[in-house]
Amino acid sequence: MEILDLQISSYLFDYGQTLPKALVVFLASYLIWVMIVLIVLLVKRHPRITMRILFYALASSAAAYAVNAVIGFFFFRERPFVSLEIEALINTSHLDKSFPSDHAAVSWALAVSMALHYKKSAILFILIALLIIIGRVLAGVHFASDVVAGAFVGSMAAWIVYLVASRKKK
Repeated sequence: MEILDLQISSYLFDYGQTLPKALVVFLASYLIWVMIVLIVLLVKRHPRITMRILFYALASSAAAYAVNAVIGFFFFRERPFVSLEIEALINTSHLDKSFPSDHAAVSWALAVSMALHYKKSAILFILIALLIIIGRVLAGVHFASDVVAGAFVGSMAAWIVYLVASRKKK
């Protein structure tokens, strides 16, 4: 499994080097902010309905980030640009652990939360989250398994918050 992870990741790292750097940087670093702005715009458009959804999305993201911190403490993994000595395409001065990806966890917590609570937005937010995790691997700051694990943590956090919220409504 580790070999497959390395092969997929290496292919994406190499492919990321052929793309315009601005595109990879946007996907890896800035697209998550676009996602957040879109959520805020939805809240402004439908304040009664979506203020609650915003709370669930933020709770899911916070839970995913907290779970990632615990996992990262026990299962530390160096970033690809360190262990493989490749050039990362984004600023790496503030990066520490690679596994699991915080960007993946938070973006998937937001996307799945929005999909569960506001179904009209599902495809848009899932697509954005997918582009974010691909961007993180293209940029050389995560292995493929890092973003898959982060997406799983974020999705599960959103699902659990959804289940708890659904029980409280009854």
